[in-house]
Amino acid sequence: MDVNMGVRRNQVGVVKPAGAGLAAGIIMALVAMMATAAMGKGLFAAPAMIAGIILGPDAMMTPTMPVILTGLALHMVLSMMFGAVFGFIVPLLRVPTILLGAAFGLILWIMNFYVLSFVSSGARAMAANEPVALAVGTHLVFGLVLGAIVVRIGSHAKSAT
Repeated sequence: MDVNMGVRRNQVGVVKPAGAGLAAGIIMALVAMMATAAMGKGLFAAPAMIAGIILGPDAMMTPTMPVILTGLALHMVLSMMFGAVFGFIVPLLRVPTILLGAAFGLILWIMNFYVLSFVSSGARAMAANEPVALAVGTHLVFGLVLGAIVVRIGSHAKSAT
């Protein structure tokens, strides 16, 4: 039995997983925004923190519309890129795709908060201001949703052949 439920490189490629990354990124952003609003930080705290990666830590303190839109745009572009990378990785490993997605999300969290924070003062400020449980949870959501969508893409591709 194929542990990737029919997901093979020639069936999935990287374009559809990039779209899956976009969908997973939207769901992740919505979860993060609802969580920060529930924590009293505001609905747009998460996009402002993401914008801080490229705009600097001051952007996180002033969530204006340009800052929020920059954060959302950056998040969606990164989500698509990570989705494409995931689409390339899936057929190389004999691991259930959804489990691989969960691990991928956690690896992204480690990269974002322990590698990127050495390069970007905005990422360092984001890592300092975002609760670890929220960061881990939202990245896990991203990976699980990404894995689930890629499984679905693979099953559609398999039934079409």
